[in-house]
Amino acid sequence: MKRIRTAILAIAVVALLGLSRGSTMPSFAGGTGWLNGGALTPASLRGKVVLVDFWEYTCINCLRTLPYLRTWYRRYHHEGFEIVGVQTPEFAFSGERKHIVDAVKRLGITWPVEIDANHTVWNRFGVQAWPTEMLFDQRGRLVDTSVGEGNYQRTEYIIQGLLHLGDPKLKFPPLMPLLPQDSYDKPGAVCYPRTAEILLEHQRVANGPPSGNLMRDYTYTAPSDFVDGQVYLDGSWHASKQAVIYNSGGGYFGLKYHAIQVAVVMTPEHGKPTRVNITQDGKPIPRDDAGKDIRYARNGMSYVLVDASREYDVVMNAKFGTHVLRLYPQAYGLAVYDVAFESCEVPGSNKR
Repeated sequence: MKRIRTAILAIAVVALLGLSRGSTMPSFAGGTGWLNGGALTPASLRGKVVLVDFWEYTCINCLRTLPYLRTWYRRYHHEGFEIVGVQTPEFAFSGERKHIVDAVKRLGITWPVEIDANHTVWNRFGVQAWPTEMLFDQRGRLVDTSVGEGNYQRTEYIIQGLLHLGDPKLKFPPLMPLLPQDSYDKPGAVCYPRTAEILLEHQRVANGPPSGNLMRDYTYTAPSDFVDGQVYLDGSWHASKQAVIYNSGGGYFGLKYHAIQVAVVMTPEHGKPTRVNITQDGKPIPRDDAGKDIRYARNGMSYVLVDASREYDVVMNAKFGTHVLRLYPQAYGLAVYDVAFESCEVPGSNKR
């Protein structure tokens, strides 16, 4: 199966996926459980405007849509609007119920969520990327599909229009303003070229063993210079099918990148919270460039505490640029699965 994350720019799509406009809502059968309520069916949702949100709790693009979904659910749920979240995993761990339960609670998701651990619902709806949002009318017919971030005000406008068709007496608030971080949807936005997402499942370590990333322990020695977009390891690491896992040796996970934002998917494989010291260009990350998950020790070192299997926001640079990032695990068992980058801004604006 082709698993991709969309670019930060949204693409309005109604015919490129398996469902075309006017298609009837498919069944949700085949998932492995429901959260925030019992199982839903197209029949039980008839009469409501329904947004089916295919998401993944480690996906940076999916997480950036959540403030809008929360607002729409609060504004319109009592008027006949429903969100059905379908959590389809990109990694083996992100299909486990425990991790999804924790993520739903942590992220403040109150609408129904189906666990689609085997991609059954994903395939039936013809989805190809995270996030994908399909909007159905009160008759269960597909009205609009949006792939990737963006289109927020357009989507809310359609939601209001569908609800108004059901009850012309309804009155609605103004459309939700775009959030500061959603610069790509604003006039004057600039999206710089950025380093491509690094999925450890598909990309070998640049300084790995000659035969490639074997599923075995290996002691790495990182070079002094990095090539942009390549992963370099130092110390003893184990390469699994989807990740690299730190063993020992006081080493690090390193890369060179060009972007504004950096997010890293990490897990504490042995179940214990793991501190990971992080430097940018050989120094602690400046506070003006720190992601929301960065903490600072008394000595000024920047770090994250990896205490759950999720995406961690490590860098939000004040300006676009090229940097060298190093992650130094302080205990064995830290696994790195993915590194994602974003690079859009409105010059002179506050992204945060």
